[in-house]
Amino acid sequence: MALFSKLALQTRLFLIGLTLLLILLSIVGVGISRAFNDSVLANAQASLRNQVLLMLASIDVRDGAIEIPRVMPDPRLAQANSELFAQIRNTDGSVYWKSRSLLDDQIQESLPISSEIEFFTTAHLTNGLPVYSTALSVEWETELGVVPFLLQIAESKRAYSERIAEYNSRVLVMMALLGAVMLATLLLLFSWFLKPLKRITQEVSEVETGQRQSFNEDYPVELNQLTHNLNQLLDHEERRIQRQKEVLGNLAHSLKTPIAILNGLPFDQSSASEAQEQLAHMQTIIDYQLQSASTIGRRRFAKPIDVSEISLRVVASMKKLHAAKSTRIDLEIAQNVLFYGDEGDWHELFGNLLDNAFKWATSVVTVSLKQTQPLKSYRTGIELVIADDGPGMSLDNAKRITKRGVRLDSQTPGHGLGLNIVQNIVGAYDANLSVDTSEGSGTRWVITFS
Repeated sequence: MALFSKLALQTRLFLIGLTLLLILLSIVGVGISRAFNDSVLANAQASLRNQVLLMLASIDVRDGAIEIPRVMPDPRLAQANSELFAQIRNTDGSVYWKSRSLLDDQIQESLPISSEIEFFTTAHLTNGLPVYSTALSVEWETELGVVPFLLQIAESKRAYSERIAEYNSRVLVMMALLGAVMLATLLLLFSWFLKPLKRITQEVSEVETGQRQSFNEDYPVELNQLTHNLNQLLDHEERRIQRQKEVLGNLAHSLKTPIAILNGLPFDQSSASEAQEQLAHMQTIIDYQLQSASTIGRRRFAKPIDVSEISLRVVASMKKLHAAKSTRIDLEIAQNVLFYGDEGDWHELFGNLLDNAFKWATSVVTVSLKQTQPLKSYRTGIELVIADDGPGMSLDNAKRITKRGVRLDSQTPGHGLGLNIVQNIVGAYDANLSVDTSEGSGTRWVITFS
């Protein structure tokens, strides 16, 4: 079994197909051969039965003696080299008469014998020649009384055996030819069925060697989902690597200016305030870049998490953080909302959007979280809506505000990174982010996960 598990898939299918084919052809061949044997045996029985009736019709009993006709009903009985034999036995078992074809031999006595014609398949002559035999016990009524005797007719099995052997040889040749054709057909079918798997194997090799960046998705339905998932995995890993490269580059670039400023400052009491400010700025940049680098992103096989309770805890924290503004919050959070991703990503996404809404709200923040069922997907989706009744913004500003470091109001606390983190997480999960806003009418953020 261990050896079988190491065989190639095509070899396994070939061995299984060959085994099933041999079993099938053996059953068919044995069935055909047995049917022919039964037919031959029935023909032999019918032929010998007719010989008994013909012989019985040709003999006569006179004065208590059995009279045998000079001319046999079948000429073979009068031929010395014939394979058809006949004899008559007395009730004591002695042979009263036998055909010329028997010469010095006799037909084996077959017992018990009834008044019906009996057929025997295991009979033989006294010289050992196997024969098919029939026997009929006769009680011939005459004026002098009843004359009992036993009539036996036999025929050599040789001719029948030769017919059976010839037929079996033909069946064997026919089964061999049929098996060869079916085996060739199976090989063609296996090759056709496994062709997509060979293509995938080739494409895997090409991906490993860098000759291609993704898999084709023109496979049968059963395999197309596999290649689609692999493409998503490759794309996810590529974006992760690219994002990490960008994060390291951004981190190095972002720290250049604060470090240069610190290098140019004299380290005395008067510069302590500015040094602390630059250090705080550096810490903010490092925190942002590390957070950006750690974003998990969409994973095809991620285990879903319930974000309903998580979101309520974030809301409670934000209420405490912005307690000084006395902002009212209207919640509509459904139960058991499933998110196919990382809990930390949801914390950052939901927390930054909610924090931004609290910062800009005049008196009310509205939060809506519910489950959706996207088309052409087995997973459930999410729709998150966070709105405030603040001053709003123009559409141009709405597009700019998600860029790193962009702030519309320098008087509002923050570093301009929160919405950019939201934008990065949305992109990592292939989600959709839209904003509905205008100056003086508040801002409404809508994020949908599919």
